[in-house]
Amino acid sequence: MNNPPIIKDERTRSIEDASYRVGFNIICFGLLIDLVFRSVLYPNESVWDLMALVVISGFASTIYQARHKTLPPNFLRSMLILSVATALLSAALVLVILKFRKIW
Repeated sequence: MNNPPIIKDERTRSIEDASYRVGFNIICFGLLIDLVFRSVLYPNESVWDLMALVVISGFASTIYQARHKTLPPNFLRSMLILSVATALLSAALVLVILKFRKIW
């Protein structure tokens, strides 16, 4: 009944990493969906603690990749463009919401 030890090569390591990635995505998107439902169903309740979990987990994986030098060469430029685009989209959405509140 002794199980032979599992030999870890590149294939088993990549499969392990892929499984961690799937688990990470399920937890992060599950938290984001939970954030949306809580903010809609309970508008007076703060959900920043859950949002902080999502943001911190993203930072942790990015820092890990940066320490091991596996980030793409144009990563900072891409993140800057994404941040600016997200800020502009958020500002436009806030303006639209405020405009519709005045109409109602």
